[in-house]
Amino acid sequence: MNFGEGRWTLGALYGEAELRYDLPLELPLLGTVDFPLYETGAAGGVQLGYGFTDSLSVAFTLGYLDTDISIDSEFLSRLPEALRPDLNVELRRLTFDLKFDTRDDTFYPSGGIAASASLTHAAEVDSLFDRHIDIGDRDYIKTSASLSGYRAIGEDGVLAANASACAVGDDAPFFDQCGVGHSDSLRGFASLENLASHSLAAQVEYRGRLSPRWGYVAFVGGGAGGDSFSELSSDRGGAAAGLGLRFRLSRQFKLDYAAYWAMNDQGDHQLYLTLGQRF
Repeated sequence: MNFGEGRWTLGALYGEAELRYDLPLELPLLGTVDFPLYETGAAGGVQLGYGFTDSLSVAFTLGYLDTDISIDSEFLSRLPEALRPDLNVELRRLTFDLKFDTRDDTFYPSGGIAASASLTHAAEVDSLFDRHIDIGDRDYIKTSASLSGYRAIGEDGVLAANASACAVGDDAPFFDQCGVGHSDSLRGFASLENLASHSLAAQVEYRGRLSPRWGYVAFVGGGAGGDSFSELSSDRGGAAAGLGLRFRLSRQFKLDYAAYWAMNDQGDHQLYLTLGQRF
C-alpha cells in the first residue's frame, strides 16, 4: 500500500510452509552425510518504507518465524510426539534496508543499476522435543549487500552483472547463514552445501530475445565462503556456468517464466524454474 504521494509504503506478509530437504554435514570418519529434514512453520512480517527520491529509499521490517525441524524418518514419526528429536526455533527479526535503484524497468531492466544494503538483528529461542526443553536464547547480526548493473547490447540484448556479499554472526541458525548458492542468486550450487558465516559471489549473464515471447540467457559466475572475509575459499564455493530459456508471460510488463540449467566446477548439475529475473 502506498500513501503520502507515493513516498510511503506499507506492506504485510504471512505464510505457512512444509519443506523436505537434505542438509549436508561433515562428520568425522564418515565424510559428508546428507540428513533428510522435515520442516514446518509459519512466518510473517510488516514493513514500512520511505522514498527520499525516485531512486533512493529506506525500509524497516519486523518479522517473526516459528518453525519445527525434525529428521524425516518414518520410524521416528511413529514415536510419541514428546519423544521425537525435533528442534523448534522462534525467530524475531528487525531489518533495516537501504536501496538505490536507477533501473529503467523493474521486471526486465536494460539500463541503470540497483544497489542494496541490509542490516538485521535477530533474536532466537530454541527448544527440543516439542518445546519441552528450552536450550537457550541467542541473538545475532546479519549484514548483506548487492550491486547489479545493466547495459543494452544492440536492439534485443542485455548484459547484466551482479556482485553480492554476506556476513552473519556465529549464533545464526543454519537456514539463516550466508553461503554460495544460498544467500545470493548464484546458480549451479545446492542451496545448503556451502553454508558459511561469510560469503562473496559475482556473476554476469547475457539476455537475448528469440521472438516477442521467447528469450534465452547464458551466464557464468563464482563465489567463495569462509569463517571471515579474510579466510574466504573456493573450497566452500566455486565457479559455475549455464544456459536458460524464457517465456514471456506478459508483454506489457516484460515478465518472464524461466528454466535454467547450470553446472559447477565439481560437475554438479542444477535445474531452476523461476518467475522473473535472478537479479
